[in-house]
Amino acid sequence: MQLSFEEVDKRFGDLEVIKGFSHDVVQGQLIALVGPSGCGKSTLLHLVAGLEKPSAGKVLADGAPITSPSPRRTLVFQEHALYPWLTLQANVAMALELQGVDKAAAFQEAQTWLGRVNLAGFEQYYPHQVSGGMRQRTALARAFIAKPEVLLLDEPFGALDALTRMALQDVLRELIEEHQPTVLLVTHDVDEALYLADHVLVFSARPARVLKAFDFAHCEKSHDLSGFAAERKEILSLLGIKTEVAAR
Repeated sequence: MQLSFEEVDKRFGDLEVIKGFSHDVVQGQLIALVGPSGCGKSTLLHLVAGLEKPSAGKVLADGAPITSPSPRRTLVFQEHALYPWLTLQANVAMALELQGVDKAAAFQEAQTWLGRVNLAGFEQYYPHQVSGGMRQRTALARAFIAKPEVLLLDEPFGALDALTRMALQDVLRELIEEHQPTVLLVTHDVDEALYLADHVLVFSARPARVLKAFDFAHCEKSHDLSGFAAERKEILSLLGIKTEVAAR
């Protein structure tokens, strides 16, 4: 699914969050949105999810205006948002059951997807019985089981420790490479953006405008990002973060 933003404004009362944002997101690409807190990145995801409407301009999916939520566009939050009274398997199966899939078939498919995110054997555990990383793996399985055409990720790994975060980034890359959804990722982690994204958009403070777009669509990447040191330094500089060692 291709996404298009055409001169999008978004205001909440007198608060102007987004002003004149235009951008096309090609089907199957991952776009990372980085910028200061409160600059409107998450609001862009909510517009695509159909949870908010633009104050002006258009947000389009395959050329049609987005007017309401759809299972074709899935939003994953930083907090896993699992139902605490359901097992991990039931939480994942819920995504299919809401689409009318038979419960037995949904549970079978959920078991398969939990295995895909390395949670085989934990199907009957409840969210409070597993780690934060395992809960977020469950959230990813729930997001992918419905095979959305657009995946909206709002700092999905922000609350995790560094090692768990890197492991889940690898899981996410594998799932994206296999299923090819169009992805918008909001992150404050520049290294995460560099590792995962085909394009990185660096935003200004509110109201959001794009300071610079970086293209990594044809780059081979690993967690060793030393080959992208110049781009990393420039992104951090655009965000107002010093990268030079201060003289004493």
